[in-house]
Amino acid sequence: MAMDPNLLVGISMVTTGLVLGAIFALTAAGVTIVYGCIWLPNAASGQLFLLAPLVLWSFTIGFGIEPVLAALLVLAAGLPLAYLVERLLIRRFYDVPDRNISYFVITLGITQILSGIFSLTWGRWSDQYNVPPLAAGVTFIGPFPLPTNRILALGCALTLLAALFLALRYHRFGRALRAVFQNREAAALRGVDVRRVYLGSFLLGTSVIFAGGLLYSMAYSFDLSVAWSMGIAAFAIMIVGGPGSVLGALVVGMLFGFVQAVVSVFASPTVATLSYLLAMLLILLLRPSGLFAR
Repeated sequence: MAMDPNLLVGISMVTTGLVLGAIFALTAAGVTIVYGCIWLPNAASGQLFLLAPLVLWSFTIGFGIEPVLAALLVLAAGLPLAYLVERLLIRRFYDVPDRNISYFVITLGITQILSGIFSLTWGRWSDQYNVPPLAAGVTFIGPFPLPTNRILALGCALTLLAALFLALRYHRFGRALRAVFQNREAAALRGVDVRRVYLGSFLLGTSVIFAGGLLYSMAYSFDLSVAWSMGIAAFAIMIVGGPGSVLGALVVGMLFGFVQAVVSVFASPTVATLSYLLAMLLILLLRPSGLFAR
């Protein structure tokens, strides 16, 4: 029995919205953790998001490493990279007045450097990248066939978001992080090592952004332009959800994912990006501090 084409389109929009929304939310959570704690508007978040799948693609296609092992290697390599950036650049401005402006300029420079590196290296090898799937084939949910790899990416993204939310609420470091979010001076007076929390938040936020990039490459093919679109989306989600709010990143990320999925079906991805940026401006007119401002 033939399936109604309109129903297939509807199911496709829902599943795409769920996958994109979860990845948007995860990436924006990494951005908002760093900004909420350090006041660091990381303009290089999109390039870091892209770096992870590019290295994953190299490991799997160039060296034949199994995708699961390659993904774990990329995540492991991200930690010393983030630590090096924090030691050499980020911590030098902790005591600078209005350091968020300095950080924005610095990360813009990192963006340009990484963008140039990507164009001169991976950009010469290919213009479209596909990572071997962790799980091939489709999974039927009732009569509806869904790519197994996308279901796996969705499950991983939601699991990571849940773990992140619980860790920030109940783990000792998570409570210290939230204390610094809310009042740095009061947290320091209560014995919190604020600089250690700064370091931990930068490592955590960068790792979460890397994880978002890896999951995106599991679900979709990608090119170098995804860095800019994801960087813009993550910033928009952080602003609308409220800087420092992981819950805001989750709710607004899912909303933006569905907006992109629906508008892309009837118009184009470019119009979809414009639509949620317009939605961001409308929401900020009503709630300038964000929906879930801390």
